[in-house]
Amino acid sequence: MKFGDILFITRLITLAIILLVIDYQQLVLILRSIDTNLVILALLLEFSGFLLWTLKWKFLVDRLKNVKFTILFLGLMGGNVLNTNVLRARTFGGFGRATFLKNVTNDHKHANWYATVAMDQATNNFVFSIPLIFSLLFVFLFLDIPLWLSILVEVIVLVLFLLAFFTYLSKQKIDRSTISGFFYLSLRRIYDFTLFKVIRNRFKSYKIFEELVTTGIAEFAKTCKSIVKDRKFLAKDIGLSILMFTFIYSKAFIIFRSVEYTIALPDLIISLSLILWLSSILPIPGGMGIKELIMIGIYSMVGIPITIAAIVSLIDRAVYLFFVIIIAYLSIVFMRLFHIGESKG
Repeated sequence: MKFGDILFITRLITLAIILLVIDYQQLVLILRSIDTNLVILALLLEFSGFLLWTLKWKFLVDRLKNVKFTILFLGLMGGNVLNTNVLRARTFGGFGRATFLKNVTNDHKHANWYATVAMDQATNNFVFSIPLIFSLLFVFLFLDIPLWLSILVEVIVLVLFLLAFFTYLSKQKIDRSTISGFFYLSLRRIYDFTLFKVIRNRFKSYKIFEELVTTGIAEFAKTCKSIVKDRKFLAKDIGLSILMFTFIYSKAFIIFRSVEYTIALPDLIISLSLILWLSSILPIPGGMGIKELIMIGIYSMVGIPITIAAIVSLIDRAVYLFFVIIIAYLSIVFMRLFHIGESKG
């Protein structure tokens, strides 16, 4: 059985579970009382979040070359199609956005453009890590959580400890020649590895491959350092991230209000932080079914009635998917019609 078939069956099962847990009498009452004006407001907040994200990325991109806001918006939305619907795109992150910038500008190296994507992701992750850590600690210390979530939290704590440990080691005096030797040895093994024949076929020799990788790393590091050293710029970038996440949390609050339910702010922060985090680390595309069940489960965990949790989850996902599927696919069609972001050679 193919992976796509397994995923389809899994989605059917999760949708069946959602249908089983809903109280249909309460569902009808809630659907009749939904405030459509607040749902529209949620749509506008989602749209504003994407506009802010584009603006945030533009500030980073403009350090290398000025690119129109509308062009970057199209590239960002087009990239979200892949991240949402294609498993491999989620694995490789923002390489598609870097390639898009390279093709649009026909200037600088892929590594320089990828540095703007990486820094954009890094500041977003930094801002999001604050409510996430608070949420994980609260759940772990004060809620009666399932065994699987307890194990997951423990793994995260272990990873954070290891990151802190390796950060400490990186500050110590280490023989740089040893690190350099290990790097080049690993690079040679990657090049010679049987399964990576496609890499060897693209280069006439290992020397060319090595030079390309080392040059790319150097360019990536140079661009990242130029951004990090500018503290005022970095503060502006982090500020935009905070505003962007404020819109995301506000959208969820508005959706709860649209079904006449007032969620406590700590419950909203904890539940939505866990939802966003789990959605980002799950190795699956973001189609209907699986992530809605995760949202329902986590909202219920903080005490929200399951039918309300189900309706809010479905509205939330519908609002999000409207942009990352419908608007994003329209962006791709527009780019293809006008040959925006296509390779020039």
